[in-house]
Amino acid sequence: MPINLLVLTSIFVMDPKDITEGIGTRYGGLYSALAKDLLNISPQSKVFWYSNADQTLRIITKNKMSKSSCGMFKAVLESILTSLKERSYLVGIVTYPTILQASISRIAFRYASSLLALRILSPTRTRLIVDIIDPPVPATYALSETEPSKFTRIAWRMLDILSLKLASLVLVLTQSYKQYIAKSQWAKKSKIRKVPAGTLVKFINNTPPKSKGPLTLLYAGSARRVKDVDKLVFAVDNLRKKGLQVNLNIAGARLMDLPDWVQNKQSSWPQFVNTILSEADVGVIPYPPNRLHFSYTMPSKLSDYMAAGKPVISTNCKEPARIINTFKCGLVAKDWKEFELHIEKLYYDRELAKKLGENGRKAAERYFDNELLAKKLLKNLPKMFAVKHQ
Repeated sequence: MPINLLVLTSIFVMDPKDITEGIGTRYGGLYSALAKDLLNISPQSKVFWYSNADQTLRIITKNKMSKSSCGMFKAVLESILTSLKERSYLVGIVTYPTILQASISRIAFRYASSLLALRILSPTRTRLIVDIIDPPVPATYALSETEPSKFTRIAWRMLDILSLKLASLVLVLTQSYKQYIAKSQWAKKSKIRKVPAGTLVKFINNTPPKSKGPLTLLYAGSARRVKDVDKLVFAVDNLRKKGLQVNLNIAGARLMDLPDWVQNKQSSWPQFVNTILSEADVGVIPYPPNRLHFSYTMPSKLSDYMAAGKPVISTNCKEPARIINTFKCGLVAKDWKEFELHIEKLYYDRELAKKLGENGRKAAERYFDNELLAKKLLKNLPKMFAVKHQ
């Protein structure tokens, strides 16, 4: 019996060339590959993809795609009723709301009602996967100088409890977040699965660091003091004053003052990959490790750096540091003095930079390719119903 897939996201990204923001790599990578693989092995299946941004439901089959404007709850109902009529199973994969979307008061009802509909209206034929990419409360503390209000914290906590209660499977980016969510929400670890922030390996060329000349650092993210980008700029400026030809490119929104020598560019993901990423020599992650979210999460830029064959220099954030040390694909700094020394080390030792980049590319191909991650997730869908996928 076929399995249909319902995808609820903030935006629709089925083709990697349409990725315009960081979250899009999860949609255009993992979700897109999951949908395409499902339709390839089960041509009778359907994919219902609802996007909040344009309030549009797209129904995708092996050979065509139709779309209609509607609300999220109506999209959920249509996927349930169609699946019941066809006597198909239905798996809903829902992206947990983040602080980057609408306010909690505007999204809580739509999100909660959709989850309840999926689990109540078709309890035996429907399963729910909740993908918690950026847990809202830790992310709010990390990205703001002020803590969220008591009302906001309570509201998010209620959604946390509801999501974990109704979900058949919860996806998180890292082992640290798996343990954190299991402990803080009293959830079973067996219900939580780590699916890292992958990358689209086949779309990223392996371009090792230059063997000589200026060393170009790339920070793929918004320029904000709360992310310690000011400390990164200061460290690079110190090296430039010592006579080292070190350049810094920032690919993201400019939310702080930057000196003229810093290159700040914003582009779509394909443009970023083909120009900004390919031209860099080293990828950097400057995040403050004393903020839980930065320490516990895996930024998508890390897997992109690795796929491009770039060595990575990071602050001592727990999960990025674990990946870098495990795969020997970069250098981790305990403080900003050491961060500066690491840049200087790779400036003079280009062979080391190249070797670290090679290690990163191999790890990206083996462990962080979204297409491989999607295949592993797809194998688990029939198991959720304790039936064989036909």
